[in-house]
Order: sequence, then C-alpha cells, then structure tokens
Amino acid sequence: MMRRPEPGEVKAVAVDIDGTLSDDSRRLDLQAIAGLRKVQDSGVPVMLASGNVLPIAYALSNYLGLTGPIVAENGGIVSHQQKIWKLGDPAKPMRAYEHLKTWMTAERLFTDKWRETEIGLKKDVSLEEVKRVLRDFDVDVQTTGWAVHIMQKGMNKFLGVKKGCELLGISPKQVAAIGDSDNDEMMIRECGWGVAVGNAFDGTKKAASFVAKESDGAGVLEGLAWLRLLDE
Repeated sequence: MMRRPEPGEVKAVAVDIDGTLSDDSRRLDLQAIAGLRKVQDSGVPVMLASGNVLPIAYALSNYLGLTGPIVAENGGIVSHQQKIWKLGDPAKPMRAYEHLKTWMTAERLFTDKWRETEIGLKKDVSLEEVKRVLRDFDVDVQTTGWAVHIMQKGMNKFLGVKKGCELLGISPKQVAAIGDSDNDEMMIRECGWGVAVGNAFDGTKKAASFVAKESDGAGVLEGLAWLRLLDE
C-alpha cells in the first residue's frame, strides 16, 4: 500500500463524479463539493475525471468553481481553459457497435448525441453478453454501474489524467485519484495516490492506496483527510 502523503505533497486531485461525488440517485454530495472547493482554494487544482461527455463534465466543473483540466469520456477527451484534446478514436468502437446491433438490442445513452470518442450503452444491457459478442474486436468494454462503455483498446481515465498533468506541469505521481468503478481502477493504480470510496468495486479497492469506510461523497471527504488536504 502506498504510504500516506506528507502535507503539501499532493499537487492535484482527479475525482470521478458518478458513484463518487454523487449517490446512487446521481445527487451530488454538497459537503464533498464544499471539501473539494476548499482543496481548490488552497492551491491544489481539482480535475473531474468522468465517463460522461464533455459538455456535462465541463458545465459541472465550471459551476463547482474548479480550475483543473477536465477528463471526459473515460480519457477520450481532455479540456482545459476552453481548449480540447481528443485522445480517443471512435472508429473501432463504432464498428464494434454496428456489429453488436446485429446480435442484440443495445440502446445508446441519451448523452451519446454529444459523445465523440466512444460508445455508451444503457446499463440494462448485459455486460457479459456485450463482451462475448465483441470478443474478436479491438476494443475495451467496461461498466461504470451507470452505463456500459465500448472504447478504443487501451483507453482509460489515466491517459486523460496524464494529459491533464502535462497541462499543469506536474507528474501523475503528484496526483491523488478518487473513484469507485472499473473505469477508475487504472488512474487509482497509476497516480501517486489512489483513494477508493466505500462503495467502490472490489478491483478498484484492491488498486487503491486507501479505501474509505464511507460511501460516495462521505468517502471522498474521508479520502481528502487521509491525503492531508482537509483537516481530519
């Protein structure tokens, strides 16, 4: 397990939204938001790292008063200071989805009208069946608990966080990542410190430096305190 950081050692925070800052009804935890604002105001940039589309993540980041780069579409798109970098290629996910539709009903998310680098399917689709049908395609299939994502092979939030670090002039080893789902596992493992909230998937917990006892936003606050970014 990664050692606990010293005060001032964490230079940025990357935090998931759904199931981390929000509960299972997608209601944001206002105390967790207040905690992140305090971290931001102390001079530590906060990056939202989401599987959601950029327009939603961008709006949320702005209205929460965050200044860090925004990682959307599981690392496929990064935005900072109204500039955009597309890291993901939608060609292979789209071909895989066209094939999938010949085998099963797989309805895309409402927000996919804005999705640019991957395919998002409604969560009622069978993850295992999607993986089986697409096993010969060069794509990754992951679930967040909110959707099933078909992504370019190797695409993940950590790649987006790495780009965000480049824009901030810091190393990923100076970043603390907080999340709950499969699509958070890589950034939690590869960043300097990883925090899994109490409701996190087992694989995400195993990848973490610290596992909070509390779920969702309360777990975020617990993690920020462990990171020495908030008072305990």
